[in-house]
Amino acid sequence: MNESNNKLKNKHFSYSIRQFKLDLLFGLCAVFAIITDQITKYLVINFIPVNSQVKLIPGFLYLTNIKNTGAAFGLFPSKTNIFIIISMIAVVLIIFLKISLNLNSFTYNLALGFVLGGAVGNLFDRYFIGEVTDFIYFTFFAAVFNGADSFIVVGFVILFIIIIRNFFIEKHQEVNKV
Repeated sequence: MNESNNKLKNKHFSYSIRQFKLDLLFGLCAVFAIITDQITKYLVINFIPVNSQVKLIPGFLYLTNIKNTGAAFGLFPSKTNIFIIISMIAVVLIIFLKISLNLNSFTYNLALGFVLGGAVGNLFDRYFIGEVTDFIYFTFFAAVFNGADSFIVVGFVILFIIIIRNFFIEKHQEVNKV
């Protein structure tokens, strides 16, 4: 199959099958993050009383039910309205970056999809409930967090690794040109 058969074309627009697959990956990662976040929060809200704990791995990992009106990891409590605005801006920025940068990388799309899904998951709770349910507690980490926070962090870690990797690849290519 030649390249012209592999693209949707018109006078002002060209869209490859590869780009479609990457856009689909981005969207599916975001939807997966949102659904996973909302289902886990639903289960915690309905099966773990507020401010109590369930031991998963004693001395290491617990599930709890904490209400959070602040940012990720319980930072800046009682600032729900500010974080609704910040979350809306973040969602728009992520979508804008995705569209404007036309990222042709599996890992970029995966990472941005996770960040978008996490942002939307917590935005949904802040906007409709007025607070976020945090429930994952590792004893070595002071804060309690949720699935959305996890997807945001994992997405940003992937993006950071990609950026560092690309930096060193470019540096290596510059050295080899000399």
